[in-house]
Amino acid sequence: MSQRFVIRPTEESDAPGLSELLADTPQEGSIQLNFEREPNYFWATDVGTTQRDLWVMFDTEQERVAGAFSMGKRDVYVDGERQAIRYGSDLRIHRDYQGGRSLLRFFKALPKVIGDDYYQTVILEENEASLSTVGGNRLKLQPKYYPYRRHRTNMIDLRRREKHQPDCQVRRATRDDLTLMQSFFDDNARDKQFYPCYDFSQVGSDDPYYRDIRLEDFFLAFEGGELVGLTGLWDQKKFKQTRIAGYAKGIAIARPFYNLYTKIVGGLSLPPAGSLTSYVNLHSTVVKDNRSDVFADLLASVRVELRDSHYDALVVGFDVEDPLQKVTDGYKKVELFSLHFLAGFCDDPSPTLDQNRLMYLETARL
Repeated sequence: MSQRFVIRPTEESDAPGLSELLADTPQEGSIQLNFEREPNYFWATDVGTTQRDLWVMFDTEQERVAGAFSMGKRDVYVDGERQAIRYGSDLRIHRDYQGGRSLLRFFKALPKVIGDDYYQTVILEENEASLSTVGGNRLKLQPKYYPYRRHRTNMIDLRRREKHQPDCQVRRATRDDLTLMQSFFDDNARDKQFYPCYDFSQVGSDDPYYRDIRLEDFFLAFEGGELVGLTGLWDQKKFKQTRIAGYAKGIAIARPFYNLYTKIVGGLSLPPAGSLTSYVNLHSTVVKDNRSDVFADLLASVRVELRDSHYDALVVGFDVEDPLQKVTDGYKKVELFSLHFLAGFCDDPSPTLDQNRLMYLETARL
């Protein structure tokens, strides 16, 4: 008798089924979000990891994708040294298969996938179901989830006038800056735990990890002729979209009144259910000595550039304890909090890490 459910690495032909799976499993919370990946599911996977390791649970009777998870790798800085670390994401089970043994099937297969490796993963704080089960280590066969710091994502309003006047000279990058940018990044990004490694020579190439990143969308901050900060803009809408699936009842009722309020005093409005959000990511933010004043200059310069754009919001995230977070508090914004875990079938790796380093998660690659 053949096995009905098979857990196997993905094939290119799985892309439509994976897109359907995403559409069927919105992120629950006060605002329900659908994370879409059109026109090709794998394009978004490949900006999250450089070594794809994406698996599906395939229903051989119905010939459909019943669930999926990703355990790909990418190089990040761990205690200042480059290291390939897995990132666990996209754990989803189609609603027709939720309950029962679907999740346990995944966990049973996982040791063969990751071995003794640990992996990073995040869970939104509003996702109480996942936090209380998987995040709470309540399920049999599951990997151990070890909490390791907290992340805040900020969606900053772009319509309000920028008041901050930069002290640094801030300009867009050119090809002539590549060597300087790479050296500056390598010297400073390693100070933060799990900062993804970058090769700026690949920007604008056909490398899928750098899809749709443009060199001219990087901003450089100079002080007395010295490069002291850089950050970049990344519009991912051509391969990665966020749709408002719905609102909790209370928010749905209050939405028209809240939107009227934002028109008067400023801030982000709540778009209709079913609509796509319009935002651009701030990424690869590196500042010498993690200076808040330099980041304030970069952020202000970016907002001025985007004021007349079609974007509603600028998305940027940091460790909640990162001093750079305080710069974002000067703006009208919406915040999303996530708990970051180190997980695996191993002992807690966090005691071996330098506890004095802040964490950096690249929001655009989550």
